[in-house]
Amino acid sequence: MQRIKKLYIHTTQGYAGELARESQFVFNYRSDRPETEISLTMPLRSKSYSANILPGAIRQNLPEGFLKDWIVEHFAKVTKMDDMTVLAISGREVIGRVRSLMTENENPTEFRSESLSDILSWKGTEDLFDHLANQYALASGISGIQPKVLVASRVHEANDSIDKVSMKNRSLIIKSSGFDYPDLAENEFNCMSIARKAGLQTPDFWLSDDKKLFVIERFDLSEEGYLGFEDMTSLMNKQNEDKYNSSYEDVAKAIGLFASPAHVTESLLEFFKSVTLSLALRNGDAHLKNFGLLYTNPQTEDCRLSPLYDVVNTTSYIPTDSLALKLNKTKSWPTRQDLIDFGQTHCRLQHASEIVDQIVDVAQSWTPAENSTIWDLMKPQIDKACFTLTH
Repeated sequence: MQRIKKLYIHTTQGYAGELARESQFVFNYRSDRPETEISLTMPLRSKSYSANILPGAIRQNLPEGFLKDWIVEHFAKVTKMDDMTVLAISGREVIGRVRSLMTENENPTEFRSESLSDILSWKGTEDLFDHLANQYALASGISGIQPKVLVASRVHEANDSIDKVSMKNRSLIIKSSGFDYPDLAENEFNCMSIARKAGLQTPDFWLSDDKKLFVIERFDLSEEGYLGFEDMTSLMNKQNEDKYNSSYEDVAKAIGLFASPAHVTESLLEFFKSVTLSLALRNGDAHLKNFGLLYTNPQTEDCRLSPLYDVVNTTSYIPTDSLALKLNKTKSWPTRQDLIDFGQTHCRLQHASEIVDQIVDVAQSWTPAENSTIWDLMKPQIDKACFTLTH
């Protein structure tokens, strides 16, 4: 494979422009349609956008961890691995509406669709996640260290034929626990179940029968195709590796700045709920990439906080874990009053204490359908966190 020097950037609304690698990364719009803007921070203009790092709406989906290692393993012998090459390999299938292709014209792609019920009830001798990774890893432009792939699903299972499915049919994110964090899939299922019971906005999600896979439905879909999604690293112009270098106050500020006026109040409320939940569950990984805004395109007035995703109890693996981002200038777990002050001052809430009490009550009272090793580790950590938030 030759070194990639140019990619063509497409959106749900059509072709947007060209991304070139010169002394810097250079993006030029080749469209005069504002709805094809690729980011809330990159309005249509004739002048080039140049920087030493990729545009945020593209950079945010660079594979990390398992997926990055998988791509390097399969391609490092035949080409130099850099960001443009990784985008050329994985940039067609990403979270959000911005895709990086090798051609100016977008051609339909064939994918095998998988049965959700078969995924959840898999009893084969081959590891199912390894099988799915071999099928879908190259079409999974998704960030995050945890092993995960984007997979097309079907509800009606008349046959196993290859379906010509559009982007919007690739509807599932499938996560494996991996070797470093045992039972992580079950951990995330428990945390997301608590979130849903507490009334937070979540996509649909499932745990496989063998508890090895956590399956979550993509939240960036509409009848018209993929919605725009930008995480906070994109909106704050930070590298992916800087996802821990900020504060929850700065995230609230970004929501107030970029969310549509009609959605700011609700988005700040949902953000406060998410932060409170992470504190109650001792989730020390609620970093910048785990919060983002969702919209049809940058010209529409529907920009709002995305549903909750990626919530786990981290202290069952790392007992000394701390906050992912600063709150009140520190990464130490906050007091109840610190959290309430944050809700009132930065999230513009009048009843922050009631929200804290409601989420803590759900977290303390929730129990899984059956006990397990990971829940026995999680429960004392959650009880300890909830005690801090009620005293």
